[in-house]
Amino acid sequence: MGGLINYMRNLNVTREQVDTLARLQKIETESARIQKKLKGTVSQTAVQGARLKELDIELEVAQEELAGEQKRYAAIEEEVVELNTRVVKSQEYLRVVTNNKDYQVLRREVDDNTKRVGELEETLIILLDELEGREKKMAEISEAHTAESEKVKSIENEIYNDTVEERETLEGMAREHEDVVKSLPPALLDHYEKLLKTTDRLAVVKVSGGVCYGCFMNLPPQQAIELKKLGGLHHCPRCHRILYFENDD
Repeated sequence: MGGLINYMRNLNVTREQVDTLARLQKIETESARIQKKLKGTVSQTAVQGARLKELDIELEVAQEELAGEQKRYAAIEEEVVELNTRVVKSQEYLRVVTNNKDYQVLRREVDDNTKRVGELEETLIILLDELEGREKKMAEISEAHTAESEKVKSIENEIYNDTVEERETLEGMAREHEDVVKSLPPALLDHYEKLLKTTDRLAVVKVSGGVCYGCFMNLPPQQAIELKKLGGLHHCPRCHRILYFENDD
């Protein structure tokens, strides 16, 4: 770190350039604060969104179960129609059959199919009740889903309207950030970005009352005097952040 600082000192960085770095730091710090705030406000919809997803799943399951029961009901109805058709045909044959053995076979077939139709019709009655229950359940879930969806949308709209100023500020800062970066020497910008990685994203701090506002250490008196009178590139001996002078007035 010391070698890099000495190298940067030899680049004859001006007070104005350090002030520009300080401006860049303020832009990035404020942008990060706003982004964190926006992220926090967006997360307000997380709970409602989670509930909406649960209702999505519940509604999908209810629809699949209802569709399955409807198919089953339709299949049984079809079987009843087919069996009744067989019964009618068998009864017609019974009127004309002369062979006792054939008569008994047809008679048994009629009885078996008639019995089966009765069983299936009882099943249809039970299924009909179940279908009504499933339809009612799906209607309730659908109603809750609609209400929850409207609630989430309302919250999102409220957040959007409440954060217009922050988003506009962020957009303005992004443009300003681009302009500031372009105005800095590449070597100084690179030095700043490397410091960001080792200083918890705070590479440039003010000095006020002879105190570094990065680590709150009192600077050596001579360094504080030089910073105030001459400006240029100075680093805190303790935290190694870039320093700029801020008038105590």
